[in-house]
Amino acid sequence: MADVTAEYQAVARIPTPISAFIANQCADDGKIPTGDHSSPRSFLVRATWSQRDLVRMEKSTTLKSYLVKVNRAGVVEKMQLGVGTDNSSEKVVAYSKDGSLKAVLTKFKPKKSDEEKEVIEIHSSVGKVATNDLTATKRHGKFYFDGELGSFHLAPSEDRESTHVLYVAEKYHPKSDSFFSVIANQFPDDPELRKKSIGTEFEYRDDWGEQLQKKNQPVMCILDWNDNHVSILQNIPEGISPGQPIWTPDGTGVVFVGYDHAPERLGLVYCPIRKSRLYHLAIGQSKMALPLTFIDLAVRTPRFSPDGKSLIYLETEVGGPHFRALRLMKIDCSAGSFAAPSVVVPVPESPVKATDFPGLYSQTFPTRCWSADNKRVVMSTAWRSTHQIIAINVKTKAVISLTTGDLIKTLPKWEVLDVSDDLIIASASSPSVCPRVYCARLPEAGAEASIVWTLLDQGGGTDVTVDKEVGLIDWGVEVIKHKKSGLDFEAIWVRPSLKQKHPVILWPHGGPHSVIAAGFDIFVHTLVRLDFAVIFVNYRGSVGFGESNLRSLLGKIGENDVEDCFRALDVLLGKWNLTEGETDILVQGGSHGGFLAAHLIGQFPGIFRACCLRNPVINLASMFGTTDIPDWTYVEAGFDYHYDNPPITPPYLELLKHSPIAHAEKVTTPTLILLGEKDRRVPPGQGMEFYRALKLLNVPTKVIRYPECDHPIAEVDAESDSFVHMVKWFQQFGRK
Repeated sequence: MADVTAEYQAVARIPTPISAFIANQCADDGKIPTGDHSSPRSFLVRATWSQRDLVRMEKSTTLKSYLVKVNRAGVVEKMQLGVGTDNSSEKVVAYSKDGSLKAVLTKFKPKKSDEEKEVIEIHSSVGKVATNDLTATKRHGKFYFDGELGSFHLAPSEDRESTHVLYVAEKYHPKSDSFFSVIANQFPDDPELRKKSIGTEFEYRDDWGEQLQKKNQPVMCILDWNDNHVSILQNIPEGISPGQPIWTPDGTGVVFVGYDHAPERLGLVYCPIRKSRLYHLAIGQSKMALPLTFIDLAVRTPRFSPDGKSLIYLETEVGGPHFRALRLMKIDCSAGSFAAPSVVVPVPESPVKATDFPGLYSQTFPTRCWSADNKRVVMSTAWRSTHQIIAINVKTKAVISLTTGDLIKTLPKWEVLDVSDDLIIASASSPSVCPRVYCARLPEAGAEASIVWTLLDQGGGTDVTVDKEVGLIDWGVEVIKHKKSGLDFEAIWVRPSLKQKHPVILWPHGGPHSVIAAGFDIFVHTLVRLDFAVIFVNYRGSVGFGESNLRSLLGKIGENDVEDCFRALDVLLGKWNLTEGETDILVQGGSHGGFLAAHLIGQFPGIFRACCLRNPVINLASMFGTTDIPDWTYVEAGFDYHYDNPPITPPYLELLKHSPIAHAEKVTTPTLILLGEKDRRVPPGQGMEFYRALKLLNVPTKVIRYPECDHPIAEVDAESDSFVHMVKWFQQFGRK
């Protein structure tokens, strides 16, 4: 058996494209065209790639630049400009409309200081033109980097003279001090002491849950980088948290999402179902922010068309499954006024064929997503076990895939990185092909089928060793029909092509309403190099298969999903002519995937030789009172959760019946449990509850706790450590 750490180190360095920006474009005459495809055009494209650095134990990023030329026929010519440059210090980046200015937020600790500073720098073609110390202004708290509330945009300007940056930060809270501090006791009546919040140093403030810890009250801020002045936007309705703000096209206002605080703040991350509205705020006026959408809905991700006449966003009802198909909505805009919202893409009826559009299963758009003709929106969405790029015509409401046929068969996972002047930059991969960057010109409306994708950067595929290994990997997608319900689901399998006998790892996804796309994964790639086969199961209830399929799981968790996982294992073992008696069957999963793995070793004792659980859901009854999403336990167990009158005491017995802990006494499988101590979604007590049960049963078990990790266990040191521990655990209890 190959060395685990050596194999992981060889694969972990493979880069992944995470963002791109089409910096500028011009015709051969040097003028910037506006959607005119008749003239050849040149584009400067900047793409950021992320890699794991196992020496520094952090993720580093590299900026690469390319010159892209599109001729009259839409054929793309490209050239990489020099070598990539490290831009790991850039936490967030925003460009001006024409790409002539770049705003960068960085963090650093000055010499002889323990206080970390947050700084916004402005760069132009002449170099750095401004450095603004946000910490020194003391106008607000920490900057928001997240995708649920955060934002970072340079103001739109045609004359390149705008000096304003829009962003989100925590509201300024006066410094807390003890009741027994020297100052408080010497000057008890001093009004200045009130600014220090005496006696509040240990007071708990409600926040927005998992990965948004200590984000209690966001404020929208505008920095004038020319004079280092920060303004906090006022006239926001009470009882909401503003987030995801964007400039109006004329730069005179912002449109933002307002999340309701009442009756309680529940976790936002992975949950696009929280009560919220779109608002418009005119800057510099005394008017209260104007709501643009209806109450009792959940909205997110506003985007204006290039001409400023259309505003799109995503919408769904409040509550229910935490992720499901969303509606694409549009608001017509004119001279600062906003019309009533209208539906562009509804939630479709359940697809009949795999090629039928299943619905919008994406929580966001790219920052720029519109075509130059202001008629179409380009975005990525889950489509069964693939991620496809689609073009949505907001006029005709037609939805057209831009990644069909043999393209999606060979590269099933696509993500849009940027769209500008009908040039699309996207990433693509498969289980055997490292992430690459492609570009294409979006054809005229109605001719989208003629799109031609051109490889811009092969990424890790330029590595001869990695490229050679592609031929040593087999993969496929197995479609499995559930006869009784008539619904189907899919299993993605990846295995060594030159070995007939190999250990098999069953790997169900979390959620449960999420999906695994058949793309490149460094952990799977490493496992195949170590002679394991991996089976991902997109069981009934996964997104991308239609709403009937998704909702069939409600009230059936621990039953239907477990049945589908075991059925997928059985089907693929038969396909490979393997039996449980002659190969090691292993199982691993995180979150709801850990819930399923724990169920499988309890419901099918003796089948699995070893198990690994990452932040697993073990007991819905005990989880209800400690998670940031108590509504999840209700909905998935088949109960209604009343958001305006939340329950205090849940139906403990019914929740327990759905839980893996109910089958713990039958478990004989050696189990490794990996826990993030800062996990707010599935608190570590869940895994410890299972650990204690297995210890009392004398089942070999081990717990590893990561003090700085939340739900994903995504920090490079912990992520790498947990992977190596998992493989060694499987090797320890496998056949020698």
